[in-house]
Amino acid sequence: MSASDGGGRDFRVRPYRLEDRAAIRRICADTGFLGKPIDPVFEDRELFADFLTAPYTDGEPENCFVLEGGTGVIEGYLTASSDAGKRRRFLVRKLPLWLARAVRGFFGGYRPASRKYLCWLMVRGRKETPPAPRDAAHFHVNLIPQAKSVQAVRSLIDTFLEAMRQKGVRCVYGQIVTRGDRRGERMFARYGFRVTGRTRVTKFTEHSPEQVHLCTVVKDLAESPLLYGKDLHRQGGRRHGRGERKLLLSLHDFHPGSRGPIQEQLKFCLQRCPGHASILVIPEYHHQGSVESCPGSLRSLEQWQQEGHDLAIHGYFHDRVGLPKNSWFWTRVYTDQEAEFFRLEAGEAESRMDRALAIWRRQGWAARGFVAPGWLYSDSLESMLRRKGFAYTCRLTEVVHLAEGRRDRAWAGTYSLRSPWRQSLARRWQPVWRAIWANRPLVRLSLHPADLGVSFVRNQVGALLEELSARGYRSVSYAEHVQV
Repeated sequence: MSASDGGGRDFRVRPYRLEDRAAIRRICADTGFLGKPIDPVFEDRELFADFLTAPYTDGEPENCFVLEGGTGVIEGYLTASSDAGKRRRFLVRKLPLWLARAVRGFFGGYRPASRKYLCWLMVRGRKETPPAPRDAAHFHVNLIPQAKSVQAVRSLIDTFLEAMRQKGVRCVYGQIVTRGDRRGERMFARYGFRVTGRTRVTKFTEHSPEQVHLCTVVKDLAESPLLYGKDLHRQGGRRHGRGERKLLLSLHDFHPGSRGPIQEQLKFCLQRCPGHASILVIPEYHHQGSVESCPGSLRSLEQWQQEGHDLAIHGYFHDRVGLPKNSWFWTRVYTDQEAEFFRLEAGEAESRMDRALAIWRRQGWAARGFVAPGWLYSDSLESMLRRKGFAYTCRLTEVVHLAEGRRDRAWAGTYSLRSPWRQSLARRWQPVWRAIWANRPLVRLSLHPADLGVSFVRNQVGALLEELSARGYRSVSYAEHVQV
């Protein structure tokens, strides 16, 4: 399969041939230390390449593929095993030889760094490897730095998945190393893989200031007859994944002043449970000027939409300036004068909606959903949203599919932190909410800009996200959930 990446580099993916073996081993050693040569960590390049590539290139060459650049040079590879018995027999034959070589080096010439690496491998290597599904084909994918692109990785994996599908394989998994912003996790999640396990790896601690993790990513081919983002069943005109576990992630109150915290929240959340989120954008926060007046905000929002996140309209002003003082509890206690659409006159509600939609049209953003501040709005608003083409709205305890009239019961996990007594209550409420709602197939988490600045919230949210990811959940936006 021939193609080119976004930078104009030509490449093609083809089946592995025997003469490719040396190139694969070289790439393996040249990229073994977080994309750099493995030599500072482990000096025996041949043994390193034996362990990581020989079971595939020598044991199951029919399941290996290479990425060939425009000049015919091998720039990457995908190695795989679809036969656990064959792999086991190969390792039984080869492991004693590799072990003997490692022992000779350990006691007869390896540098301290190499000896430390072997100690890690023997003592901690297995503990720091996340669980993997049984009876599933597995793969490794690796490219030289200058050849890395979404198109190249996707072409390799497409080719591999099609080959596995033809063999009747029902499930595949890979184990990928991530660090920093963990874009690798998000990329695999975007293309239909679930992150089912994640552990911190300590073998590079002395060589890298960033935390390094090993993640198991899984794709069920039986449930996913097509590739990546197109792999959801169609039933009754609606697309959905059978038995899929979803975290509906929404980040509230985006405006120019909250851009930094929300950017940090998005990174924090998707590092722990990859996927997408709904960014709830306030068109003109507290009458302080339009979001269009901030070029930095527009750049961030455009980038997030390109990455697959959902930009929802979140009220218009997000305050009650000039509105009647209706209901002391809902407008003062519950929302601190921010329940903009609570008992808002229908004509004024539609006027504000039209002004927001005009911004979305000018910027080329998809206006799929509307979420009222505090989730408070009059029942009549839903018919107006439906008439204007919105796909969803939300209340605190449910997600409303406007086209179908269906309501998915899911209580949003959220925090109210504006006073000490509220923080004390929130600390105790979150475990209760988690026990009731976080074990259901549909989990909602709604964060506000200041939330992760409170240490107990950061700890609770981080633990929840990592637990959900380990249990097979992926983060999805409201728009993805209602499949628009």
